[in-house]
Amino acid sequence: MNVFIIGGTSGLGLEIGKLFLEKGAQVYATGRKELNITENLDQLIEDLNEKVSSLPTIDLFIYAAGFLEKGHIGELSDAHIAQMINVGLTAPALILERLLKKQKHLEGFIAITSTSQWIPRELEPVYTGVKAGLAMLAQSVSFDPNIKKTLVVGPAGMNTEFWTNSDRDVSALLSPKWVAEQILKLWVDNYIYRLTRILRDPTPEAERVQIIETRFE
Repeated sequence: MNVFIIGGTSGLGLEIGKLFLEKGAQVYATGRKELNITENLDQLIEDLNEKVSSLPTIDLFIYAAGFLEKGHIGELSDAHIAQMINVGLTAPALILERLLKKQKHLEGFIAITSTSQWIPRELEPVYTGVKAGLAMLAQSVSFDPNIKKTLVVGPAGMNTEFWTNSDRDVSALLSPKWVAEQILKLWVDNYIYRLTRILRDPTPEAERVQIIETRFE
């Protein structure tokens, strides 16, 4: 089994890659910085063409990359808006396009979004929109007969390198390793499409890992 992970050099993507390696998969991982996923679309296309063409047939594509720049919409720069869209939506769409044109079929696609896809936030207008867009992209391509199985996972905030230079208290954030373990459990079931979220502080009545929708055919 060949697994291709974008966002696989740190955080959640790295932990997912480790689990698939333990199960005997061949893992090809890279990060958004290595692929130059910035505001420069021409550079992104050039790098993606080179990367995808170098890959063997991929069975499972996992998109775990993200980029957040906070601010009211009128305070964000063109470059930051473009980069958030390219990282969160343009890149996964382009990779799916290239993989399917190259190999015609994909056994699986896992899209890592965020609970932000469901929660509008004053200082994250583009980021929340992009995460919702990635979830809708994944749900839509799940109807494509050339993609056998699709999982969308929206985890709450995790304790990753993103917060290294931040003054935020990370003690309550989710462990990327634990989230990766939950994703693997969610993945092994038989279905065509599944939408889930993983909460940090669920109410007493709620499950931490919530399956919102599953489609079997």
